[in-house]
Amino acid sequence: MNDNNTKKIAYSAGAQMIGKLVGILVSLATVAALFEYLGIEGVGKYTTAFAFVAFFSIFADFGLQWTLIRELSISEDKNKVFKNIFTLRLFLALFVHLLSFACVWLFNYPYDVKLAVGIVTLAWFFLTMNSTLVGVFLNKYRMDIAVGAEVVGRILTLLIIYLLVYLQAGFYVIMASYIAGNALNFLINLFAVSKYVEIGFSFDKVYLKKVIALAAPIGITMMFGFVYYKMDSLMLSFMKGMVDVGIYGTPYKLLEVLQYIPTMLLGAAFPLITSYAVNKDSRLNSAFQKQFDALVVLAAPIVVATFILSAPIISFIAGSRGDEFISSSTVSIMGYQMTSVTCLRILIFSVGINFFTALYNYLVVSIGGQKALVYPTIGFALFNVVLNLILIPRFSYVGAAFATLTTEILVVAVTYIVSRRFIKIPLKLDRIPRIILCSLAMGAVAYLMLQANINVMLACAFCVAVYVLCIYIFNVLPAGFVNSLISRSRD
Repeated sequence: MNDNNTKKIAYSAGAQMIGKLVGILVSLATVAALFEYLGIEGVGKYTTAFAFVAFFSIFADFGLQWTLIRELSISEDKNKVFKNIFTLRLFLALFVHLLSFACVWLFNYPYDVKLAVGIVTLAWFFLTMNSTLVGVFLNKYRMDIAVGAEVVGRILTLLIIYLLVYLQAGFYVIMASYIAGNALNFLINLFAVSKYVEIGFSFDKVYLKKVIALAAPIGITMMFGFVYYKMDSLMLSFMKGMVDVGIYGTPYKLLEVLQYIPTMLLGAAFPLITSYAVNKDSRLNSAFQKQFDALVVLAAPIVVATFILSAPIISFIAGSRGDEFISSSTVSIMGYQMTSVTCLRILIFSVGINFFTALYNYLVVSIGGQKALVYPTIGFALFNVVLNLILIPRFSYVGAAFATLTTEILVVAVTYIVSRRFIKIPLKLDRIPRIILCSLAMGAVAYLMLQANINVMLACAFCVAVYVLCIYIFNVLPAGFVNSLISRSRD
């Protein structure tokens, strides 16, 4: 890889990180507006509608995005690759999303939830098709375009939601705002991607059989992976009610935003790591170590700060309804009322663990070992469903949160073991004690600011500053570490 390509990778990853950060902030603002307007029960309906459509959308993706990235990295006829996968994705998306709207009528949901599913189905169709275009930008190291379009789409959604809230619009109209944002995101990317591949349709049966064979293990893994990530909200909606889903969905929506972080970082480096893995390049070890170090540096403070500041974070997001969100409870354990705060404190640990699940998942996929994850993932899904069936009737959303955390621990352990069947990458753990020390120092500051009743946004900003300062003082990361995450590793 020449210096020009190295600069492209660094630029693409840097733009992706900045764009995703802006996207996260816009998403938080959107969530805050929705939660304050909808209330606990409305959030339950919102969460149920999105979880229902998300379940079906997994069948529309079926691992095609990562298969596209991998095929574009090794194929000379990139137009053939794109047209065939784009065509397959279109047929899958149309069929699956229509099926989701048809199936929702089989469930005993409130009418407004069923109609919301239909609206979200259309919004998610654009999201599904857009992921194919994003695969091209990832391959070309032009994620600045993709994240730019995503930010524009999210901002449009946010502006429409704020306008509709001001106009006191109904639940259905609020949900429809996502259609406009996702459609704009898709159209911008469709126009931009034509610079790199020909837009069109193709149906090469022989080639598509190969694509399906490559994608199927990833797709099955994603499908069952969804079960232990999202099925808890659906099971809550079946077994309890919209209020319980709302209490659980409040912290879960926040944590969905945080889960962008490992995807953002690893997605930027995936083409490079895939290239190293396919070519058996010795620099794979160095690149993987840097990704691991970066994830530890990010995960540790997020877990510590969120655990300590969980109540003011939820209160801040819910705005004028803050007291409602942090006090609403339908579950009591040993005389203590369990709330959204309880769920957030449990779930934040699953998010921290998920950073490393994602890391080893990406490693396995990059070396073509995704088939080995199929049966374990089915096992994870069954384990999670059984655990939820046991815990939700008695502990409701607290049981769902505990099931998620327990499953995540199992997932990261098994994924690590599976990855070592293909490749053993020795990791240096010497930075971890210093990272923990920095996180605890930041946590102490967070606790003091909590006791002083400091505004949560100011507290978070100050905690970030303290953590970065500690990282610098203790020399946790070498100079130029961020650029080296996605640049060519030197021997």
